Amino acid sequence: MSVSEEPAAADIGGLTPEDRNPERADVWLVAALAAGSIVFAVLYSGSGFWEFKAPLWVACLLSIVIAVPLLWRRRFPNLVAWFITALYVTAQILKVMEPGVSQIILFISVYAIGAFRRSNRVAFYSRCLLCLAIFVYVVVSAALQFRDLGEMTFVQFAAATGVTFLINAVFFGGAWLFGNRAFAQRRLLAELQAADAEVREQEQRLTKQALELERVRIARELHDGVAHHIAGVGIHAAAARRSLERNPDKAKESLQVIESSTRETVDELRALVYTLRDTGSSTDGNASADADGSTEANDPARADTATQGNPGLGDLPELIESARRFGQTVEFSTIGSVRELTPITEMSIYRVVQESLTNCSRYAGTGAEVAVRLRYGTTELEVEVSDSRPDSGPAGARSLPAGEGLGLGIVGMRERMSALGGSLEAGPKSRGGWLVRARIPYPRRSAEAGQTPGVTASEHPAPENPTKASR
Repeated sequence: MSVSEEPAAADIGGLTPEDRNPERADVWLVAALAAGSIVFAVLYSGSGFWEFKAPLWVACLLSIVIAVPLLWRRRFPNLVAWFITALYVTAQILKVMEPGVSQIILFISVYAIGAFRRSNRVAFYSRCLLCLAIFVYVVVSAALQFRDLGEMTFVQFAAATGVTFLINAVFFGGAWLFGNRAFAQRRLLAELQAADAEVREQEQRLTKQALELERVRIARELHDGVAHHIAGVGIHAAAARRSLERNPDKAKESLQVIESSTRETVDELRALVYTLRDTGSSTDGNASADADGSTEANDPARADTATQGNPGLGDLPELIESARRFGQTVEFSTIGSVRELTPITEMSIYRVVQESLTNCSRYAGTGAEVAVRLRYGTTELEVEVSDSRPDSGPAGARSLPAGEGLGLGIVGMRERMSALGGSLEAGPKSRGGWLVRARIPYPRRSAEAGQTPGVTASEHPAPENPTKASR
């Protein structure tokens, strides 16, 4: 961004140069005050209540002239206030302006000195001098009136003069205090906005940092899977070399395994590069499901496997049993014919289930029913974790406020699925509760095989009415 495009800095009152320009509301305010002053001048002239020493059109013209400077009261508060005060005092001495709405215009101008100040010292001295000038004007007016008391007694004159002083003290004192209050409120608002912007910036940095750490963790796990394939390729290559002449069929079988493993390794390397690449993605609306960004230290189920090797589908029963031990009611079922998956695919599925159970424990509470389902489709495996939260949750559960936290758990699951060519959906259900659904395509070897011979869903029994286990 060039220097000319950078936003202008705010002054001590939290106003930028653009904020001090006249706005449409100012035009309407000036028009209303000028119209009101003209109406008062016409009424005063018609009723004879106020004696004008100039034609009516002069009073109407002055009503417009005294109101127009308020358009620039934010940019030039001191000049506007002094101009209006001088015009008002002069017009009152000459009796060429109505004394009603013009006083409101004078009040607004004095108020603007404190509300839109650029310097505290300048605003203070300006108002002090202005109040002193008004005081001199009142004293001179009282002295001139004292010379021509007429039928008024001295006591009546003193009372009238005291009332005049009190009215002016309240009038200008109120403009002073209200101006200071408006300035303090605007300054406080500017500080709160600056603090809010700093918090949002810090939140974005934390989100980005946590996302990068999650990518590094995923890449490390993908690296373990790639290393597994490379080690297998080396073993089968050695076996093929040794049996190439004596047992060509065995060598052919080893070469087929090498071909399949290298293809899977290429796919996983592609996923590894994609994961490490900075895609600039951030949390979205669905990411707000995991408000606190689950960590291994916050959930016992995660802590149990944090120090072990890369988990797989075979570890799901233990994970679900761990969730049941901590008070959750969990149903687990497998639908369809089981297919052979790569270690990376199994680990990613495990992580999705683990993160989802953590969120259910945190936000649904122990009174919710959680269902974990694995569906083996034709071309992809679908993982679904849903909870049905009761209408009035238990004391240990808390609902998820909109926009709370960073939503890093959902982001991490989505990163895993995207790295392997899959997708993830997460959000509230129409009838209450939360649903996480992940779809991941089968590895190349499983997709080509169609179905592993002899392996069916019976190896992972899923009764029609799965029993519920709760503590």
